[in-house]
Amino acid sequence: MATLLNTSAPMSSEISMILQLATLAVLIIGFIIVKRKKHMTHGITMFIATVLSVISIATVMLPSIFQLADTSIPGFNLLIRSHVILGITVLAVSVWILADWRFQKPGPTCFQRKNWMLGLSLVWTSQLIIGMLLFMMLYL
Repeated sequence: MATLLNTSAPMSSEISMILQLATLAVLIIGFIIVKRKKHMTHGITMFIATVLSVISIATVMLPSIFQLADTSIPGFNLLIRSHVILGITVLAVSVWILADWRFQKPGPTCFQRKNWMLGLSLVWTSQLIIGMLLFMMLYL
């Protein structure tokens, strides 16, 4: 049976990978938008990226994490732990920033958090790349 990404992965994992690729694309678009100083649009874009991540985490990653804990693939356990720790950090900081923002026009606190947001984008990108590596180790 043909799958979306033509891998041996379950359909749910392939959908999660597609969501993560979409999240990465949205992060890149958000970076471009903020460089153009369209801060409200940037906030909405980051909200979309967070929602995509939450959907992927809730529907695929949480249910599968316990099945993957004891895998004999070399380096896999370190990658999975890194992915989980970075993922929890990214989700917590993203939700915190978005909850504080609440779709308001950017104010002084928004611009004071510029370094936090830049760091978050780097950690988020790293976490996405680790997730993609895990997917490739498991299913390619």
